[in-house]
Amino acid sequence: MRFLRPLTWILAIALVIAVVVAYPSLPTSIPQSIDVNGQGKGFTPRSPFTWGLPMCIGLITLIGLEVLRVRLPKKPELFNFPGKEQLLKLPSEYRTGAVVRMQQFMDVMNLQLVITFGMVQLMIWRGARGESSGGLSIATLVFPMFMLIAIGLFLNVIQSEVDAAQRRYDSRRNPLQS
Repeated sequence: MRFLRPLTWILAIALVIAVVVAYPSLPTSIPQSIDVNGQGKGFTPRSPFTWGLPMCIGLITLIGLEVLRVRLPKKPELFNFPGKEQLLKLPSEYRTGAVVRMQQFMDVMNLQLVITFGMVQLMIWRGARGESSGGLSIATLVFPMFMLIAIGLFLNVIQSEVDAAQRRYDSRRNPLQS
């Protein structure tokens, strides 16, 4: 899964480039929102701020989550999950596997974030041009819901790593119990 982080940043950079390149070709007004049918609603005058706002929100969120991901090895308490207290009771040398899984989780979530914001930006572009984004609108609603499955699976994997680390630690402290 090492490809996820570079892929996420490549897509984020591509989104920034696409937003900048598409700006001059936009009509004089762009939609403030897109309804469930993929139609633009509440048009506002085109400006770099109104056009680039979704991309900026996504990029700032991505950077914030990346900072959190980088800090996890030294501060695993920043990641919230049901087995957090169990993990924090373990010595730091036993936390590595769980922390790696947490970082992988963050990589998957960051990729999902960039894809979702890219779809939103595309819907706004299509809405500004008077085109419908019905299928894309539905995909933007459904795609994050499928990510809930990934969240559940990752939380299970993280907890399994914590449980395995706990067993290793317990067997080291009390070798007769293993």
